[in-house]
Amino acid sequence: MLFLSFPKAWHLAGTWSEQLPSNSSLIGMSQTELMMTLHSIFVPLLLVISYFLFLKLSKSESKNVKG
Repeated sequence: MLFLSFPKAWHLAGTWSEQLPSNSSLIGMSQTELMMTLHSIFVPLLLVISYFLFLKLSKSESKNVKG
């Protein structure tokens, strides 16, 4: 409980929140850099998941046709 009574770092004068320029983002990337990073992560992930779902559906369809 003693730790909770101390003021948080972002409320103290002279911390990073006051030194941050108002037009920059907190992660240090521009909008274009952020979108390129997110696309490079999620597009391959989406392709892999859709590929495995396609294989699963095609196997279940082939079992239904044979049996």
